[in-house]
Parts: sequence; structure tokens; C-alpha cells
Amino acid sequence: MANRENDKNIQSNQSLIKSWMLRDFFSDCAVVFVFATFLAYLKPFGMDSVSFVYALGFWLTMCFCGYALYAPAIRVGDRVFDAYLPIWARHKLITLALSTFLASLVMGLIAPFIISAFFSMPSGYWGSVVSSIIASVFIGGIITAASAVKTYVKLQRQVIIEQQAKIDTEQAQVGELKERNSIEFINKLPIEKRGSLLCLQMDDHYLKVITDKGEHLLLMRFKDALLQLHEFPGFQTHRSWWVAKEAVDSTKKDGRKLVLILSNGLEVPVSQTYMRTAKAQLNLL
Repeated sequence: MANRENDKNIQSNQSLIKSWMLRDFFSDCAVVFVFATFLAYLKPFGMDSVSFVYALGFWLTMCFCGYALYAPAIRVGDRVFDAYLPIWARHKLITLALSTFLASLVMGLIAPFIISAFFSMPSGYWGSVVSSIIASVFIGGIITAASAVKTYVKLQRQVIIEQQAKIDTEQAQVGELKERNSIEFINKLPIEKRGSLLCLQMDDHYLKVITDKGEHLLLMRFKDALLQLHEFPGFQTHRSWWVAKEAVDSTKKDGRKLVLILSNGLEVPVSQTYMRTAKAQLNLL
């Protein structure tokens, strides 16, 4: 059963990776198509006399051939340069620039054949190579930069999603810990006294636990109870009192003293030692 489950997880991960790869491929194609359309509209490099459709066909051919060359060249270049470049030069921008430049040199040798299929070349093949390399560096650099920005944005979005998922997981774990600790504590009480925790009061060697269903004495140290309820939303008000934050209905002043009135009508004193903590917990001035 475990092997079957592992096989299912592997197949699921493989299908997810394929889905991401297809999504990246189609998004890259969209970038190339938009850029080719833009070039066809501008008609650079003396293409003013040709129609938009003819120019679009030329630039689509040129740009997609470039994409077929640049995409694998950049992936291979990342690995090769990361293995052979000095450590100080193993920066993503440096390896990307080097890969793009080398791919542009190769594209400069291929581009004259594409140009000759659409236009005449009065200067011949070798006469067109230099200008083709320059154009390839310029155009390939722009497309590569656009693709790099797209990839960077995607990675940042993925990082944000992963961080949010981690935060959600940690919050869920904290919530489970709080609930588990409070349940373990409440389960020490008789069934008829188990309810919403209101407060604790130290009573000699015993601990008086007060819930919305009554009170019960536990043979338990006050500080041990506070440790067990450390993650529970509540606070200490006195050396012998602790209250649940949600149990506080209102407050009143008794001279210079502060008194908390709980949902069951019980009045809990706040000593000067814990005055600042109580006010902060209850957002009192």
C-alpha cells in the first residue's frame, strides 16, 4: 500500500511538472508572438515597402526560430557556466547575458538563411552575418529580458504562495497546540464541570478552576497550570489569579485598583504588578 501511495505521489508530481512546463512554453510563445507582431508593425531594418502580413510572417519565423535556439541555449548555459565560471561570476544575470550573447552569435549565422527566404541579399551571406549578429543580440536580448522578467515574477509569486502556505500551516499547528493543551487541561475536571475556561485561582496547595459550568479544585500547582495554558488566550492578573481573555465582560475601578468582571459575574482583582499586562491585553488606556 505504501509503494502504491508513493507511486501515486510521484505520478502526481510528474503531471504537475508537465503542466508547469506546458504553461511556461505557451506563455513564452505568447511573449514571442506579441514581440513579433510589434516588430511587424514597426517594420524596422528597411521593411517599409512590405505589407504587415508579410512582415508578420517574417518576424514570426525569425522570432520562433530564435526561441527554439535561445531557450535550450540559456538552460544549458546556466549549467555549464555555473560549473566552470569563477565563483564571483556565477551570478544569474552574468550567466544569462553570456548565454544570450553566444546564442545570438549562432542566430547571426542562421538568420541570413531566413532573410534570404523572404528577401534578396545584395551583400551575400557573409556580408549579412555581421548585421544579423548585431540584430540578433538586440532582438534576442529584448526577448530574453522579457522572458527573464516573466520568470522572475512567476518565481516571486511562487515564493509568496509558499510562504503564505507555511504561515497558514504554522498558524494551524499553533491553533492545534492551543486546543490540545486546553483540552488536556479541561479534561482534568469532572465531566459535569467541563466547559469554557473562565479563570484560575490559587487556593493554598490547590488550584481552583472556574468554567462556565462551575468550579473545581485540582491538586495542581498554579505555575504548572500557567505553563500548560501558555498558548491559551489569557493572562495573569495577580500572583494567585489568571483569567481567560474572552471571559472578561467589563472592568471597574475600586479606588486605584482595577477589577475585572467576568461573564459569570465573578470579580477578579488586578495587582499593580500585572496592571500594565492587563491593560495591554484589554486595550485599556
